Amino acid sequence: MSTRRGFTLVELLIALVLFLIVSGAIYKLLNTTQRVSRAQAERVDMQSNMRAGVLLVPSDLRMIGYDSTPGSATVTSDILSMSADSIAFRAIRAGGIMCKYTSANEIIIDTSASHYYSAYRTPVSGARDSVMLFSEGDATISDDDQWVSGLPISSVGTGTCSSTFGSRSGLRLGTTLAFNTALYAEGAPFRTYEVMVYKLYQSGSKYYLGAYSHSASETIQPMLGPLTSSGFRLDYYDATGTTATTVPKNVRTIKVTLISQSDQRIAGGGAGQQTIANDSIVTYVTLRNALR
Repeated sequence: MSTRRGFTLVELLIALVLFLIVSGAIYKLLNTTQRVSRAQAERVDMQSNMRAGVLLVPSDLRMIGYDSTPGSATVTSDILSMSADSIAFRAIRAGGIMCKYTSANEIIIDTSASHYYSAYRTPVSGARDSVMLFSEGDATISDDDQWVSGLPISSVGTGTCSSTFGSRSGLRLGTTLAFNTALYAEGAPFRTYEVMVYKLYQSGSKYYLGAYSHSASETIQPMLGPLTSSGFRLDYYDATGTTATTVPKNVRTIKVTLISQSDQRIAGGGAGQQTIANDSIVTYVTLRNALR
């Protein structure tokens, strides 16, 4: 008859201690891996946020230019209001060639591919969109070339271009005000625009860059975020590029600063105190006809 020797209490305690050590090491490794993965995901989201911002904001701000009525000393900027954390401006929505006058307050625009682009959408009637026409003036000089601003579009329909443009189909734009027909000729460039507002705003405990159409009386919607409390900053410079200005018609360059932050607290390297991470980017935007 054989006897079996069992484990002693000491052996069981040693095995238990070794098990706890190994389990603790595995838990720490998994916990560290999870925290590092979450931190990386947060940073990727934050950097994607920044990349979207550096594409969206400058592309819209580059639409800004300067317009006036020919023969007038008054220069009107597309910037309607500006501050360190907000800007209201005319944002181009479509452009191309005017191919016919039908009356003093109605034009036909050529919508063929070579003469028309709708960067965002086709023109709409109502308070949202307005139309501008370009006046060439004296063809031998450029000093009198101007965009004449601001006729609200009251109606949009179909129309036919003049024979000069092959009698192609186009869009008919009606306005509530009369064009000065002496200033324009068929073939004059046009563009439509709406007034957009970009501003930093707070929602709950977080800050966002918001945008809305002032023309359409929209409510503000988030474009980018979350940002820091000073995460959207605009600095305006004149033609020298070094002197800050608060006068819209003197602005030639806008410095855009975006400071993004992570949505959740993260710890660098998976260890240490968890904090909100920040990342920033700065870009300069030269405006549409800034050399004038």
